[in-house]
Amino acid sequence: MSPDAPQKDPSSGAAPRAAGSHLLVRAGDYVCALPLTSVRRVVRALPIHPLPGSTAELKGLSEFGGEPLPVLDLARLIAAPPGANPAFPVTIVAWAGPAEAREMVGLSADAALEVVDVPLSSVVGGDGAFVLGEASVGGEIVRVLDLEALGRAL
Repeated sequence: MSPDAPQKDPSSGAAPRAAGSHLLVRAGDYVCALPLTSVRRVVRALPIHPLPGSTAELKGLSEFGGEPLPVLDLARLIAAPPGANPAFPVTIVAWAGPAEAREMVGLSADAALEVVDVPLSSVVGGDGAFVLGEASVGGEIVRVLDLEALGRAL
C-alpha cells in the first residue's frame, strides 16, 4: 500500500479521536507522547537490518506490510539518557511529515504505555522542531513530539 493512500481509522464506527489524544511510550529514561492521529500500529520490536554508513538515529530498515520501513531510534532522536533494559521493546509504525507528503516510519521504543489526553494548551517549552514541548501527565513530565516536524527533518 502506498504511504500516500488514505488509511482507515482502526476505531471506525466510533467517535473521532480528540486532537489531544496521545500514545505514551518510553524511550530511554524519558516518556514521550506521540499524537495518536499519526500512529498506525504498535508492534513487537521488528527485526532490523542495519545500513552501513547511516546516522546513529537510523537503526536500519525493517519490513512492514511487505514494504521497506526505515526504523529510527526514538531515544537517540530526543537525546534521552539510557533507561533500564527494556523487557518488551516495540516499534511504533507512524506517519511522519505533513499530510500532503507524509511517510511511514518505524520508531524504536522501550515500551508502549497508554493512551492519554494531552491538551495542547498544557504543552510548554519545546525546541521549535521535533519536540513540541513538555507537559505533565499523571504527575510525570512527558515530552510531546511533533511527527509532522520529524517528517520535514528527514
